[in-house]
Amino acid sequence: SSVEKGRQIRCNSYECRNDPTIREWRQRVSELHKPPMHQKDVLVLLPCSEKKPYKLSQSHARFRRSISNSGVHEVMVTSPLGLVPRELEDLWPAAHYDIPVSGEWDEDELRVIRGMLDRLVDRVGYSAIVNHSGIPLSFSESTVIDTRLGDSAGSPESLERLKQAIDSTIGNTENSGPKINSRLEILKSISRFLFGSDKWLEGCQVKGRPPILTITKQDIQMAKWNPFGGRFSFSKYSLPILNELGVLKKVELKNSVNWTGDIFQGYLEGHDPLIKSGDELLVLQDGALVGSARAVAPGWEWPHGPGKLAKSRHRI
Repeated sequence: SSVEKGRQIRCNSYECRNDPTIREWRQRVSELHKPPMHQKDVLVLLPCSEKKPYKLSQSHARFRRSISNSGVHEVMVTSPLGLVPRELEDLWPAAHYDIPVSGEWDEDELRVIRGMLDRLVDRVGYSAIVNHSGIPLSFSESTVIDTRLGDSAGSPESLERLKQAIDSTIGNTENSGPKINSRLEILKSISRFLFGSDKWLEGCQVKGRPPILTITKQDIQMAKWNPFGGRFSFSKYSLPILNELGVLKKVELKNSVNWTGDIFQGYLEGHDPLIKSGDELLVLQDGALVGSARAVAPGWEWPHGPGKLAKSRHRI
């Protein structure tokens, strides 16, 4: 679910498109992912970049100057992942894949991208789609504005069309209705993608200067968002809340174990079989919450892994 900075997934062959990590990403983005609340009206499709995450590239710096509006949902079109929403670009594997670029889309890539877009657009219900990807698209229920018209994505002409399209579709709607905490809504969207829930963020405030953000509730730190690792780092205070809401996966230790170090197979009474390496885990003993750990081995290695299964984080 998360990896150390510098690790890459190399997509150098056709077969990489069937990698379980790639297939799961496609399924979750197209079938499950919900964009931030304030970005559900206008979809902006952009090309990817060689540099990951994309926001660090010069091309995306130009795109974002032309867009200059936080009320649109930016989604990158790429292979083999298909689609990468802007709010998820720091996550594994979106920030870590490497693929040779030919400059041409093959039929399989186009089929995947269009299929994912069909499902995403149908679920979210965007009223307008600004297409700066260069791929011809059409949707029966949404207006599509092509801002490339055969030009390169970074040409002055296409960037000006991109700016005009954003201005014409958004208008003054961003300032209408109740005020929305955009940073919190983006973190909620990330949480839904990672954990399937954003309930733990209700009533929270977001503080600090990007890239690392601090999440607090009633002036007590709940977590930090660390884009470099693509993960939330939870505080000890947050663990009972996460446990009550069922946000994180859990492991159960044997009653006879005096838990003093990391977690090994001999300590286990039970575990969630869907654990992924990198997952934040709640640790229970005799049904009571005793702390948290971070998985270093996937669930299929539990409980018979020969070494450390999870690194301890907090103890209650």
